[in-house]
Amino acid sequence: MIFRLIGDTPMRGQRDPSWRGAVQDVDAYELDDAAARERILAAEGLIIGGGADHLLLARHRAALTGFVRAGGRVLVNGQVVKPFIDGLAPWRKLEFRGPQDVRPHPVEAHPVWEGVDYADLHYRTGVPGTHSYERLEEIGVAGFYGRGYHLDLPEGARTITGIGQYRLPLDYSYRLGDGEILVHGGNDLESFADDRYSIAGIGPNLVAWLEGGTGSAGAATAASSAAPAAGPARVSAAGSAALSEVGSRGSAPRIGLLHCGSFPALRALADPALAPYRLESVYLPHADPADLAGLDAVIVGDRLHQGQLARFAPAIREALQDPDKTVIVLGENKVENWLPGVGYTFRPTVFWTWRTGEDNGTRLRLPGDPLWEYFTERAVSWHHHGLLHPRPGARELVVMEEDGAESGALLYIDEVNQPARLLVTTMDPVYHHGSGFMPGASQLLYSLLRWVTSTHVPA
Repeated sequence: MIFRLIGDTPMRGQRDPSWRGAVQDVDAYELDDAAARERILAAEGLIIGGGADHLLLARHRAALTGFVRAGGRVLVNGQVVKPFIDGLAPWRKLEFRGPQDVRPHPVEAHPVWEGVDYADLHYRTGVPGTHSYERLEEIGVAGFYGRGYHLDLPEGARTITGIGQYRLPLDYSYRLGDGEILVHGGNDLESFADDRYSIAGIGPNLVAWLEGGTGSAGAATAASSAAPAAGPARVSAAGSAALSEVGSRGSAPRIGLLHCGSFPALRALADPALAPYRLESVYLPHADPADLAGLDAVIVGDRLHQGQLARFAPAIREALQDPDKTVIVLGENKVENWLPGVGYTFRPTVFWTWRTGEDNGTRLRLPGDPLWEYFTERAVSWHHHGLLHPRPGARELVVMEEDGAESGALLYIDEVNQPARLLVTTMDPVYHHGSGFMPGASQLLYSLLRWVTSTHVPA
């Protein structure tokens, strides 16, 4: 059996190919339960999803390392911020100006990439069917496969894929005890299996490689070596003041980012460009919902784990009853299930509008609205994840136009249906800013923080 550990809300509209029948998705937070952890570590192989909680995984570093040493195989996806298995090298952002700077090149052979033409990797989005290969190659759009590299590789590591003209290590593998670790420093490797191209084989190849592990032989040892789950310590305040005490009276607002320890959130929180806003980390697995009472602005980060978000949903709804608060809800959070009066309609994501110039129907409205003093068109028109249908009275500032008619909102502000100021969007700026990709996403995140800071009126 192969388990894929996931910790975020998967993007809607993705399909599961037939080979995925050999892979079972598991909530990464089950690692905190001893019995579930033992079951997970009895697999032959593990896939660590790019949206998994790195703080959670780091708490179980000993168990995950033991699993590999006992013969297991692991694919690690995404940008390693906090190493959670012995030997993992931190990811580093690559400075790039064009497609050739992020072109992947084969360096050493590995069975997962057998039969793969690397040109197909270069011009794929990671979402089959989104754009044609020919169209992306024609306009020189690339970068989903990888846009960073690793240094300080562990002893004996092999570079499988190099990025850019210097072939810097993007994909690498190394042995640890009787097992092996494969690291892909980009969007989830398995998502690139596209039946139309040579990369169709990545999925089946990956399954075959992971099934060659013998992790179950050492499951008991690995499980018993797990570090105990940390207690309910809070990771939310920048400084020693408790969040229950309002610290913004007459000063800059206290802005909290709700997140689940994914690499994009951790990288965004560490971004020096955000330091002037004193953005506070509210790590949901260890925070107390009551912590939100002391914040002036609550940002519900995008793609949050639905179970962790559900624990905070009542506190977010309570924050909406405070006229001194601003609540911002970002994309891919299934808001229709917990945010009062909001509807949602799925639409496929068009990833490359910001580069191709294609008209995906995004329209800006209410040009005289005060929000446009802080937001540019580029900040709100890079892509989206479906349509919102807010309650009457909300100001729909970015909408979708289809067949000459508006079909839903991509960003709206509601200041009439609850005492608090509410902004909701289906865009996911924390994910893309933290991933180091899509300049418009960074602009949106900066604009949101500037808007909150500049328009906050202390009570």
